[in-house]
Amino acid sequence: MKLSIHHSTRHHYERPVSFSDHALFLRPLDSHRRHVSKFEVVTTPASTQRWVRDAYGNIVLSCNFGLTESPTLAFDTRIELELQEENPFDFILASHATAYPFQYREPDLSSLKSYLEVGSGKGAHKVLDWFYQAVPNPMQHTDLVQFISDINSAVRRDISYIRRDEEGIQEPDTTLQLRSGSCRDMAVLFIAVLRQIGFAARFCSGYLYDPPIGSEGEHVYNRAVGSMHAWTEVYLPGAGWKGFDPTNGIMANSFFIPCAVSHEPKFIEPIQGNYFASGTVASTMEVNLEIT
Repeated sequence: MKLSIHHSTRHHYERPVSFSDHALFLRPLDSHRRHVSKFEVVTTPASTQRWVRDAYGNIVLSCNFGLTESPTLAFDTRIELELQEENPFDFILASHATAYPFQYREPDLSSLKSYLEVGSGKGAHKVLDWFYQAVPNPMQHTDLVQFISDINSAVRRDISYIRRDEEGIQEPDTTLQLRSGSCRDMAVLFIAVLRQIGFAARFCSGYLYDPPIGSEGEHVYNRAVGSMHAWTEVYLPGAGWKGFDPTNGIMANSFFIPCAVSHEPKFIEPIQGNYFASGTVASTMEVNLEIT
């Protein structure tokens, strides 16, 4: 399958401002089933661009605008890639990790330290209370994948999806209190639960292709269609990093196109940078995403 992605982000300022370097986490990660054949970004104002590979292996485009001042900052991104169909359940777990609870072993344990957490993290003091009442037989399960899927489905069931274009991520306790959140809020809640019960989990940002169905062009399984997506990856011994999407309550298949992964979402916000001006400057933002 070949996909074309057109992703544009445009900021408008009430008067000209200058800009720092901007880091773009928008290029899909290549794999044995995913190949990026085209990636280009046209910026307004024009920029000098260079590639950087960060500590997580993400491929980051750095844009430098020099001393230019402009009332507009825009990124027009066009991507073409090829995908091979993938069965998300086509893997074999290590013999010591087929049921819950289990323990990670070396050398995995040393490599996974930043994705594990003992006790409740910041803003995540109520997630275990929710977990115990939301998931049946929470502390013993003979099918590890089904157990994680049950938690994934519980987030999908209990949290209503809302699109939030403002910056930042809700703390898991806030998401539980509001019973609503964006895809990134739901992914962070899911990560908080998994880490507190002993799983290595990381945040994943990227694109999700949901092919329209029928004459009405309805999107069946993507509640967040029209924007970049966020989901969770869990490290399963024998299988590696496997994606689970709490926003839609499904496992990640070949239609999930990761652009960046990290143990902390703030490190891989899709577009990162600052503007400089004297005094306060009002601004607005427009985002458009098309995947065909």
